Amino acid sequence: MRAVTAAEMRRIEEDAIASGTTVDELMQRAGRAVADAVVDVLGGQIVGRRILVLAGPGKNGGDGLIAARILRQRGASVSVVCPIPRVNDRLLEECATAGCSITQGDLVDLGAILAKAALVVDALLGTGRSRAIEGPILNALDGVRGTSGATVVAVDLPSGLDSDTGELDEKALDATITVAVGAVKIGCLIAEGPNACGAIKPVDIGLLDDAPTGLGTAFLGADDVSRMLPYREEDGFKGRFGKVGVVGGSVKYVGAPVLAGRAAARAGAGIVQMHVPPTIEGEVATMAPELTHFPLNTLVRERRRAARSQLPFAPNRTRMDPILTDPDVLVVGPGMVDDRFSDGLWNFFLRDGWGNSTAVLDADALNRLAKIPEWSKQLNVPTIVTPHPGEMARLTMITNHDVQARRIKLADESAKEWNLTIVLKGAYTVVASPDEPPVICPLALPALASAGTGDALTGIIAACIAQGSSEHEAACAGVYIHGLAGVLAAQANGNMTSGLLASDLIEKIPAAMGVIQRGEGPVPPLFA
Repeated sequence: MRAVTAAEMRRIEEDAIASGTTVDELMQRAGRAVADAVVDVLGGQIVGRRILVLAGPGKNGGDGLIAARILRQRGASVSVVCPIPRVNDRLLEECATAGCSITQGDLVDLGAILAKAALVVDALLGTGRSRAIEGPILNALDGVRGTSGATVVAVDLPSGLDSDTGELDEKALDATITVAVGAVKIGCLIAEGPNACGAIKPVDIGLLDDAPTGLGTAFLGADDVSRMLPYREEDGFKGRFGKVGVVGGSVKYVGAPVLAGRAAARAGAGIVQMHVPPTIEGEVATMAPELTHFPLNTLVRERRRAARSQLPFAPNRTRMDPILTDPDVLVVGPGMVDDRFSDGLWNFFLRDGWGNSTAVLDADALNRLAKIPEWSKQLNVPTIVTPHPGEMARLTMITNHDVQARRIKLADESAKEWNLTIVLKGAYTVVASPDEPPVICPLALPALASAGTGDALTGIIAACIAQGSSEHEAACAGVYIHGLAGVLAAQANGNMTSGLLASDLIEKIPAAMGVIQRGEGPVPPLFA
């Protein structure tokens, strides 16, 4: 499954036609896929159900007409409305022969048809839209908008959504479900696209089987992630499964580093060392008794000693537990605040305190990076950054709107420029690395929009690195495990849109990893 621009989709279609597939074959496949999706939406109960198909003048409208004929042949009562007449159109004639009700021309009032419709198929405008919605198309959309109760299924895109930028015409009609024919269009995933599209249902019509490599952006799947999960030996012990150090926390945000640490432990890290300010050490130790608590002041002192002596970091073993050696991964940022203590701490780590640890930087660590000119050149260890759109805007010195409008391309370009791995969070999280093509996580869930879930994601990624994954593999596996754990937790709560706590998600991390390891695939709903 891939996400493509309009130009990439045209190239894929042209290559399929050059290989012998006809335009009519492609449209028949697309129309059948849309009809199948409508049947699924209606729970398989299609006979006698009233369906309105709004068909535009182009290929998108043609897909809608084929779907209308098939739905009528399966027993639905189908009305077809073409706001802009389709003259001498074979597909329209086939709809009429099958028994569809046909109306052509501008309809100011669709009330009589819509009053009994259980579902509306929006096949008015597709990827070729190039102007503002107006005239008969606008009247048709206004008619649907004024009637409540009908489910709206968009073909490829909600009419009025730009397929490349995600910009939405103010007159557009939001869809309940968008059937992505052949490939998901980039505009469905960025800017205003996710809200306009509702659930996205990708349907395969055979276009991608022989499509040129390098076209589009791949989605992560359970099969991909199962190959990325760290291997755990049957006779393994905690020392083999890596050490994660978590640096962060403050009086204001005591829980953030705890969430990151607990998520790392749940994701399989052998040892998780908590390094927090002395003002909250006792409280953090009470909140996370399974984790190791290594005073932050001691960590800084020992790292300074190692830097002066040019020896590997290892605390004085006569005073410290011998397992408290240099972490494989150092998470920095969760719960930090802008004060003198954390300022000095951050300056120390940026200057010479990373040691040999891979760095995973989140939250306030990213805001501090954004204040440093040419900050990426000062990072001397493998690094992953996990910004949300606002943090990415500060790192790149552009607006939040511009980040959302260019999520995939921006992440890819920035990863190459900064020479590190980027996890750009949000609906349809993007993972980009310098030497790998970007990928998209399909697990977008409104319930994940909850404080602390980002800290959990950071911990999962760190745990994967500690167990031997590369930065890119850890980021990919981390976002997928995180999303799937969120789905499992939301299902357990009985609410897929709200009420999910980060701690709920953390408890489901082992179950999510088990689902992936067993090859059971994604747990709905991811896409529709």
